[in-house]
Amino acid sequence: MNVQMQTAPRLASESGGISKAVTAQNYRIHPAPATEFAAAAIAARFRVSLTLARVVCELAQIGGRLA
Repeated sequence: MNVQMQTAPRLASESGGISKAVTAQNYRIHPAPATEFAAAAIAARFRVSLTLARVVCELAQIGGRLA
């Protein structure tokens, strides 16, 4: 098994002081809407355009929000 170790970048400069600090940031990752997922599945299954698959999903109420 090949295990690779990763270390954090050094924060201390050669003189021993801290040159700059790295802050953690929260990146918001928005999931794809259920309608887009359903449209992609329909487009792949029936070999139609994604636009037509979106219309089919909208008319069939597939992948919409639950009330």
